[in-house]
Amino acid sequence: MSAVAVELTESVDITELAKVYREVHAADLHLTDHSEPTVEQRLVWTAEAPGFAATVAYVDGRLAGAVMGCPLPPETLWWRGLDGPVTQEWTGRTFAICEAFVLPEHRRHRLGVPMIRELCGSRTEERVSVAVSESNARVWRALQATGFAHVGDLVPFPGWRPHRMLVCPLPLEGRR
Repeated sequence: MSAVAVELTESVDITELAKVYREVHAADLHLTDHSEPTVEQRLVWTAEAPGFAATVAYVDGRLAGAVMGCPLPPETLWWRGLDGPVTQEWTGRTFAICEAFVLPEHRRHRLGVPMIRELCGSRTEERVSVAVSESNARVWRALQATGFAHVGDLVPFPGWRPHRMLVCPLPLEGRR
């Protein structure tokens, strides 16, 4: 049996995370949403954001995945392309999960949802949001089962595939 550890952290190794990210998304690295901005740029932007936090998972001592995020500021572009009350931000309203990935060989350990729960368990915001590529049905189903609701679709950056925007009230306790 494998030893699994999930750790909450405010500091990450960008080089190590980028290596795992590239393994996770090897088949899609040619797509714009995995190359522009670069993986390293995206990871650094998230890690340097005010209020940054992450959970990292290790299986038998090897990095197997991560979930990274930060609070959205009132002037965020997170919701660009969507309208309505869901897009209105104020300090303390939304924690955004900006990156989430698990190595394929460790998905059977079901690390994604526990990493999200661990990360969100420390948050004081009213809700959590995540953007999921509309082609990622596995993650979409897992998040819906956890209580995330679909609030609209948008293209996060020019040239990217459409993403489903999901929101869930915090805390996540009591959710599957």
